[in-house]
Amino acid sequence: MLWRSGLALILCATAALSDPLTFVWRTALDADLPRFGGFSAIEMQTQDAAIVLSDRGSAFAFSIDRRARHVAARPVGIAWADRDTEGLAWANGQLFFSFEGPAEVGRSNGRVLPRAPSYREFPQNGGFEALAGTPDGILYAIPERPASNSARIPVLQLNSGRWSVLTHLPSLDGFSPVGADLGPDGYLYLLLRSFSPVGFRSQVARLDPSDPTGSFTPLLTTALGAYGNLEGLAVWQSQSGATCLTMVSDNNFLSLQRSELVEYALTETLAGGATCD
Repeated sequence: MLWRSGLALILCATAALSDPLTFVWRTALDADLPRFGGFSAIEMQTQDAAIVLSDRGSAFAFSIDRRARHVAARPVGIAWADRDTEGLAWANGQLFFSFEGPAEVGRSNGRVLPRAPSYREFPQNGGFEALAGTPDGILYAIPERPASNSARIPVLQLNSGRWSVLTHLPSLDGFSPVGADLGPDGYLYLLLRSFSPVGFRSQVARLDPSDPTGSFTPLLTTALGAYGNLEGLAVWQSQSGATCLTMVSDNNFLSLQRSELVEYALTETLAGGATCD
């Protein structure tokens, strides 16, 4: 019977390697701090440190102990305490924020960037939910819902002060974009969410900004209720070379919902013993 056990292990390993994303770990988030919760975005500063944004204009610095699977938090002041802050991005060495209503993007110094020509066309509760940036200063802003005159959700690009439409997302089968980040491989990764009265489902997809038409590729779709309301996504490279995806959930400041950190790795980058630790 040993050969059957060995065959089973081989088949399990093969199946795991065929999944684009590999689960790494998850942990609940809890801290006795004012306005702690409602997390809508995350940006990794180092492998063990992150800035996490709530949708009520507050932010927290996370210190992540990966060995103990524990997260400590402290508040961080930002200039947008009166806004529905939804997206967070590093670009050209600066921190940027996106807002749901009206659909705008602002700098960490409290100044709003030039508005997209279509910014008034997005629903008040469906504006720029996701934001990503490149090292040379390009920003990608994605609304949660399409504009009033369109059936498709655009990926907007802000480059050198000018807005343009990079592409439109395909039919998302009930999912809506809620988070985004640019990966170390140059791909734009998207976090999408679907809600029903019994729980949430999440999806991770990516597209190639240099060839956006037809490059939208789903990498993960979770089961209903597997996680909480995942809204924030950070994509980064570990010291050992793995591409890691760290997600944070929005508990809507409700005791029945949970705040948690969830992490996956891009399976193809785990060769040779690379990990997110």
